[in-house]
Amino acid sequence: MKKAETKKHHFVPKTYLKNFATWKNEDYYVNILKKVEAYDTIIESKISDICAENHISKPDGNHKSKQKLEDIYTDIFENHYDKLFSVLTDDKILEITDELKKAIVSAVVTMFYKTKKWTDLLGYHADGDTNKIDQLRNQFKVDHYFNSKGAQVGFQNKTLEELEVSHKNITRIPLIITQLKVALKLIEAKQFDCINVYKIADGSEFITSDNPVLAINMQKMRTMHFDIENAYYLPISNKYLIAIFPKEELPSQNKIIRLMINKEWVESFNTMQLFQSDKCIIGSVEAIKKTMGN
Repeated sequence: MKKAETKKHHFVPKTYLKNFATWKNEDYYVNILKKVEAYDTIIESKISDICAENHISKPDGNHKSKQKLEDIYTDIFENHYDKLFSVLTDDKILEITDELKKAIVSAVVTMFYKTKKWTDLLGYHADGDTNKIDQLRNQFKVDHYFNSKGAQVGFQNKTLEELEVSHKNITRIPLIITQLKVALKLIEAKQFDCINVYKIADGSEFITSDNPVLAINMQKMRTMHFDIENAYYLPISNKYLIAIFPKEELPSQNKIIRLMINKEWVESFNTMQLFQSDKCIIGSVEAIKKTMGN
């Protein structure tokens, strides 16, 4: 059976966001605050409308490749996430299978590499300023230009907005594939790491964001995006957070270490979430205001 074409690309999946949401009016709603706005401009939004971007209405030559990547991500993450969430939030489960551990590590790592902040930083717009290209087109009446790989790119009467989308798509697929290969190697390397699940013991709440996975390396001044020595932290609901981090001595078994934490720990995690976010943070109104210092 042919899979349906993905019309909207969620770089933070809805199946993840719904665990920070409230169900009403036949949909999931979350509170969201854009970092550039005042704390009293928190709005409520459907999870289908946030952490997403639309595909262009007229697919280009990369359309099949882009859809294939969406299908891969759906298969390795969204179809299994509810089961993973249930295991991670069940305080009675203290040990898991190899298969489950790999699925948990995969979910965290794939969400880390797929968010818009990292994809932008890793060079999806590295070929330069399309405004300057547009000016060149208008000034010299040329009908094409050459990108950084030496490939000819035709203007074909495109508007500046269409040119920007086309320009982005030319470099997007090779970079995603390269990044995906690195991510898969990281997933394999992290199979021997420890898994901790932190549960809040008081009335505090975790927030999340449009870049929810925190990569932290206490041994280095600067954390590389993909480093087997990194610890990766992800809040999975307003009460639970998972951590995957290297074990210094013997490889970890498939045990889940469960820890209760108080508001001081929660505030620290939330502050890091705020600074690592791209454009917005997500959570309850009270948690967002407290994180913003109000």
